[in-house]
Amino acid sequence: MKNWNFFIKLAVIFFIVFGAITIVRLSVQISDLESNVESAQTEIEELNEDIGALLEEIEEPVDEEYIMRIARENLNYHLPNEIIFYNDN
Repeated sequence: MKNWNFFIKLAVIFFIVFGAITIVRLSVQISDLESNVESAQTEIEELNEDIGALLEEIEEPVDEEYIMRIARENLNYHLPNEIIFYNDN
């Protein structure tokens, strides 16, 4: 009978230690997942802003001013009589 009492106490102690370790591990995993969710939400917001800017650019009319702006920004073109100043900052 004494052996059973000892094994029951040992089993209860083991169960409590196992439960505590499991709770700590799960709480660490939860905090990691919450930080992943926050970073994913931030990335989604940034991508939505990029999509909005691209949609605005798509809806912009293609006229001579638009063509000149794109040529200046993307192709580094300039008008023949234009003086270009470069800034190293």
